[in-house]
Amino acid sequence: MADESSIMDIMLKTKQGKSGFTLIEMLVVVAIIGLLSSVVLNALGPARNKAKDARIMQEVGQVRDLAETVYNGHYPESIAVTPGVTPSNSDLASLDSDIATQGGELHVVLSSDSATFIAYSKLNTLATDQSGTEQTQYYCLDSGGKAVFLLSQPNDAAVGGSSPATCE
Repeated sequence: MADESSIMDIMLKTKQGKSGFTLIEMLVVVAIIGLLSSVVLNALGPARNKAKDARIMQEVGQVRDLAETVYNGHYPESIAVTPGVTPSNSDLASLDSDIATQGGELHVVLSSDSATFIAYSKLNTLATDQSGTEQTQYYCLDSGGKAVFLLSQPNDAAVGGSSPATCE
């Protein structure tokens, strides 16, 4: 019997010694998880902006496709878009709204003879110029299909007065 009681004493002592995680250990684990998640979220910021920019560029391309469907020798005034003014064409208004939601600003500028146009929007990611300064980047697409990235906003008045309208 003495052997059984000593075995029970040993088992009770070992059970009482194992209490799981302490509060300090749990707080350290939570702090490490919080630190790692903040690092991951900071790394995803630029990727999120690039995804928004890809969507803006795709939708500027859709503006060009939409303009081509209504082209019959000249582009109608209804495709001209300036920020803050809702286009009369519902498809164009939808594209304009979504580009604005992604952080862009849709501009569609017709040439003076309405035979050509450019469509452009600012992007979310900044680009570095030759002097090392970060500047807003623009994506520009013309009616001929030429697409370029610009470090300055095209001059709408100059583009509208020139024929053909091109992204430069």
